[in-house]
Amino acid sequence: MYYITLDLEWNQAYAQKALAVQRQLSCRLRGEVIQIGAVKMDENMNICGSYQIIVKPKYFKKLHRHVSELTGISQEQMDQGTPLDEAAVRFKNWCGSDYAFLTWGPDDIPMLKENLNANGIPGDWVGAVYDLQKIFNTRTDGLSKQRSLEYAMDYFEIPQNLPAHDALNDAYFTALVAQRLDVPDAVKSYVSAGGDNLEESVLGDADAGEDGYVTIEELLDEELIKSPACPLCGEKMKELGKPLHSKGQRYTFYFGCESDGEMLITLRLHRNFNDTWRAKRTVKMADEGQIKAYKEGLAKHESFKKKTGGRRPRRYKTREPAVKQ
Repeated sequence: MYYITLDLEWNQAYAQKALAVQRQLSCRLRGEVIQIGAVKMDENMNICGSYQIIVKPKYFKKLHRHVSELTGISQEQMDQGTPLDEAAVRFKNWCGSDYAFLTWGPDDIPMLKENLNANGIPGDWVGAVYDLQKIFNTRTDGLSKQRSLEYAMDYFEIPQNLPAHDALNDAYFTALVAQRLDVPDAVKSYVSAGGDNLEESVLGDADAGEDGYVTIEELLDEELIKSPACPLCGEKMKELGKPLHSKGQRYTFYFGCESDGEMLITLRLHRNFNDTWRAKRTVKMADEGQIKAYKEGLAKHESFKKKTGGRRPRRYKTREPAVKQ
C-alpha cells in the first residue's frame, strides 16, 4: 500500500469563456489542470518516488495572468506541455495498483475528475482519497478550521525552502507533514475525522470564484451526484432509492457500497449572488432510523404526487368585504 500526496495547479478562465465552454461540452469545467505534482510514500511513510508534469490545456489555452504570477508557469511552458490524455496515462502508470491519495483540502480531486470527464478520459483509477487537512486537525487540536499547508508546516517546524504554488513542491511539503502524522492509523478512523460526515464539499460556489449552476437540473446531473464513488474505498456505489426532494431545496440520495454499507448523500441548495445555484454536499453512513425517515418521506412525496399529479394545490386568498364609508 502506497500513500501518494497529490497537488494540482490549474488555469482559470474568465467567467464568460468558462460558461461558453461548459455549454459546448454539456458538463462542468471550472479550470484546466496545467501541472500535476505527486510524491509517493511506502506503508512506513518513507518517500520512494515523485512525479511532475506540465499539462497543455485544450479549452482554456490562454494562461491567466494571476495563475502565471502565482505558479511561475509561463505561456510558453504551458503551450509545450503534455496533453491531458497522455499525462493521465503516465500518472496512472506511475501510481501503480495499490495506493491512496492524500490531498491538502477537498479541491484537487474534484478538479482532476472534472478535467478527465471533460476530455472523455476514464477516471475509475482515482480511488481512495483522504483529506490530510482534516487528519491534521483531528490529530492536533481537534478543530474543524481550514488550515493552510503553510500553517501545518509551521506547526511541525518544517522549513519552507522551496517555492510554494509549484505542484511538486507542494506535494513534497504535504508528504513532510504526512510523515509527522500517524496516517495509516488516521485512515482507519477517517470517518471520525469529519464527524458524522464521511465527505463534505461545496459545488458551484460563485462567492468563492466558481461559476455556479445555471439550473438545478444541471447541478443534479453532475457525476458526483448521480454516480458517486464511496468515500471510503473509492468504488462506484449503487442507487438504492429515488432522490427525495424536501422543503428548502434539500435533496437526499440513498446509495449503497458493496464493501462499506448504505449511505445517505444530502444536497442543500442555495442561490449565489449572480442568481446561479450552489450546493453543499455531505455523505454519511446511514443508520436504521435515518433510512426509515428517508423512506417515509419518499412514500409521503409519492402519495402527494398521485393525489395532485405533482402539482401543489392552489391556495386562494379570501378578501374581507369592503367597508362602505
